[in-house]
Amino acid sequence: MDMICIRCPNSCKLHVAKKNGEYVVTGNLCPRGKEYGIQEVTDPRRTITTIKQIKNGTISVRTDIAIKKDLYFDVLEAIKDAPIKRSYKIGDVVIKNVCGTSTNIIVTGVNIIPKTN
Repeated sequence: MDMICIRCPNSCKLHVAKKNGEYVVTGNLCPRGKEYGIQEVTDPRRTITTIKQIKNGTISVRTDIAIKKDLYFDVLEAIKDAPIKRSYKIGDVVIKNVCGTSTNIIVTGVNIIPKTN
């Protein structure tokens, strides 16, 4: 499997193959590339960053740790369906243990639309 590593600014072109029961990664310029290549083949994970509408604006949210890639859309749906509080500040937890993943959804930004008369 060929891929581009996203763990550092080098953006190495990796090739991951299984030989004699073990994964072999080539093309990496640093050890993080090897780790990334093996994880991407065996247990791909993603950090979700999105926005959520609230009554007086929007909040940006993200997962505090990466989730299994196959849960991506379930987590997005949970974020969409999460109840809305009256106010938020950066760092607030919107959802604890989202979809049973031990991952929390946290606020990373608040954009309040000022009221006009």
